[in-house]
Amino acid sequence: MNRGLGVALLAAVLLAAVLLAGCSSAPPAGGSTGASTDVVGETYYPPSNREAAPAISAATLAGSHLALADVLGRDVVVLNVWASWCIECRQESRGLARLSTALRAQGVRFVGIDEQDAASRARAFAANARTRYPQLVDPDGALLAELTLLPSSGIPSTLVIDRQGRVAGRIIGAADEPRLRRLIERVAADR
Repeated sequence: MNRGLGVALLAAVLLAAVLLAGCSSAPPAGGSTGASTDVVGETYYPPSNREAAPAISAATLAGSHLALADVLGRDVVVLNVWASWCIECRQESRGLARLSTALRAQGVRFVGIDEQDAASRARAFAANARTRYPQLVDPDGALLAELTLLPSSGIPSTLVIDRQGRVAGRIIGAADEPRLRRLIERVAADR
């Protein structure tokens, strides 16, 4: 085998390993969750097995500061992790923007986390996607590290947080509109 082909093959194998690691879906710490996984990459946690959402806060792309706790406790909150350099993020972004507008009156709030991105590119991405919800800035991955139910390299990823401030569902990978809407509605119907 020539050296160039061997290096290319090794690179392909390493890339595949990284991508698979980024799509892992380990349950929360503490063992069995009773969670049901309806679609590959989607998990729903029953109310009796939910963990409190982490207390994260950061600057936003708009220049203000937002603590997740400020939006928890009344509405269902959708927390989406994305980056402008992420192809799947581009695929899901307009659908997320549409859902955030459509579901706002029903008590659903969206918050984004821009992951390890250049501010100018992130602002352009959010404007192009027509997002109107706050975007936390995570330049070094510290916020993502706090979201222990998500893989550290798995973006896009989305958490759905119930009205009591507990993580009720997640989607690892692109969250298409119909699938995310179904998960949000399921969580909103929980009592």
